[in-house]
Amino acid sequence: MQQQQNSTYQLKIVNTETRSDIVYYQIQVLNTQTKVSWSFEERYKNINNLHTQLSSELKQQLPQFPSKKFFGNTDPEFISTRKAGLQNYFKTLLQIVDAEQCPTLKKFLTKGEQKQIKDQPQSFKEDQVKQNDIQGNASSKEKIQQQKQIENERIKKELKDKLGSATQQIKSKFVDLGNLVNPPDEHDIKKKRALYDQIRLEPKSTQTNIDIPKPSAQSKMIIAQSTIEQTQPKLIQLISQLQAGVESIISI
Repeated sequence: MQQQQNSTYQLKIVNTETRSDIVYYQIQVLNTQTKVSWSFEERYKNINNLHTQLSSELKQQLPQFPSKKFFGNTDPEFISTRKAGLQNYFKTLLQIVDAEQCPTLKKFLTKGEQKQIKDQPQSFKEDQVKQNDIQGNASSKEKIQQQKQIENERIKKELKDKLGSATQQIKSKFVDLGNLVNPPDEHDIKKKRALYDQIRLEPKSTQTNIDIPKPSAQSKMIIAQSTIEQTQPKLIQLISQLQAGVESIISI
């Protein structure tokens, strides 16, 4: 692949922007002869059309072009990877193709030339290009980290809401016994334990024998009468009648 040492144009993809799910690449071009630079933005689709047209017009091998992706093409990491791939593509393309001799490529590069900017503070010298690379990569990484952080916060909030909803459903179906359990104070436990330790159950060492005399006939009658008086009135009346009948029989 034949290379040209001095290229009339230098191209730099300085940034990207996503609008309505479409990624726009912000391109800056410098004319190394006039030291004039300009900027414009372009979609991947149109850059791919340029590559297809150049492939059909030029009878030489072109550098590898970043492939298409139908899903996830707005992912920050993918955009950063594709941006680097497009930058390498144009860097190699401008080394092997003379834009002054290729109307299709020159038309693409000069589409923003009407917005000419004198190359004073924004130089396209090698050291400035390297600085722009560092700043551009740092900016892209910061954007990726910010978007990841936002996505993580969204996921956390969604999980927290789901957990709160599930907890609320559990509380509505079950009784929380935790609020009903009141453990005793430690001081009360010690006090009750001390009182318990003071209790002693000692068995009797001696047994007292009581001599119960045999009741006489009269004492039996007194005990019976005393017992009857503590029963129901009808039973007392019945016993009295029986006693009177027994006495009348004895007297005959």
